[in-house]
Amino acid sequence: MRSVFICLLFLTTFSYGSDIDFSGFATLKAVKTDSHTAKIRESISQPHGVERDELDFSFSSLGLQAEWHASDNLELVGQLLLKEQHDDRVKNAIKLAFLRYHLNSNWQFRAGRTGLDLFLMTEYRDIGYSMDMEHPPVEFYSIIPHQNLDGVDMQYRTPLDQGIASIKAYWGRSESPIYSDYEFFWNVELKSILGVAVQYETLNWLFRANYTTTQAANEHEQQKQLRDALTQVPLQVWPTKNELIDSLYIIDKRFTYSAVSMRYDDSNWLLQSEISLTDSNSSVLNHLKAGYITLGKRFDLNTLSITYSVAKSDNEPSVEPGPLVPLPELMQIYEAASMHSGFYQLDQHSTSLTWRRELSPTLALKFNWKHTSADHLPSAFYLHNTEQFSDPDLSFNTFTLSFNWVF
Repeated sequence: MRSVFICLLFLTTFSYGSDIDFSGFATLKAVKTDSHTAKIRESISQPHGVERDELDFSFSSLGLQAEWHASDNLELVGQLLLKEQHDDRVKNAIKLAFLRYHLNSNWQFRAGRTGLDLFLMTEYRDIGYSMDMEHPPVEFYSIIPHQNLDGVDMQYRTPLDQGIASIKAYWGRSESPIYSDYEFFWNVELKSILGVAVQYETLNWLFRANYTTTQAANEHEQQKQLRDALTQVPLQVWPTKNELIDSLYIIDKRFTYSAVSMRYDDSNWLLQSEISLTDSNSSVLNHLKAGYITLGKRFDLNTLSITYSVAKSDNEPSVEPGPLVPLPELMQIYEAASMHSGFYQLDQHSTSLTWRRELSPTLALKFNWKHTSADHLPSAFYLHNTEQFSDPDLSFNTFTLSFNWVF
């Protein structure tokens, strides 16, 4: 953490006397749940989950951003985000670090670390003050842990008779951690990310579509160890072992992501929705559908909004049945392999209600109640009290109170 603060101090000092715009944002958040099985988190890249009867503040964050205007056409943008993570290397804290060049009023080019533009709220998903909901819907925004793209993008933007249209193409790679039970950690690398996003804005409406394709660049060491162990088991003992071995191959597998979204905001009413399909030629992830819809109403300094979100995968159980001889060693391999191949077997939905109160032009208070129903636990969305798997609570509530500040 020390190195991060040194970088922040450098940016702050450098900004004085220079043509640099310096800004920041912070969220102080308290989270509580009544689930005795699921440890609540907002992303599968979070190493910690909130347990029952625990008031947790680990979802809080601090962000700082600097924009250096080198010329009328050239800018350098950097953003650091401090939050709980696996380690405190500066590399992990750098959310944005790119050079932006405006060729003219229509064309824009960026190179470096940018936001991976999969979502409607990609550019501000970490800035709590910028959204009326308390946080982006878990069922939609937590499916893909990767938030950043190390690469290049270009955007063409042009006015039309009734609005503004834009198209963006991007290419690069990305990495992000995934945490699961039993202290499982995997820094997932994606390569050859190639995507396009099309957007149209008119009056109070915004419409957007995205398509992205990528390949897995690495695998967890345990996956190779499990394949090696399975090859030693005779087919007579485990007739379906080859299916499980195939499911553990991930490197160079192709993944695709498609999404459409819309937003309506006339300062009184808010309507926002996104739906997506994530697919691959790997048995780990097949036809994972997700979506949400939010309806909000503003009353002076207050906003009330309700959100319904859902995520469902068509994945079949990874292996059926397991070994014919239930030896402890074989069952241990079966359980570990099933965790890998069945990570994205998801089926749950949530309904949440958010109250937002503007305390000042730069400070907002938000309270959120969310009720979640899951078809089964464990789930990739959460960490778990593993001793409760025999009797999981598949319906539970989460309460969040946060102060959101921009400066």
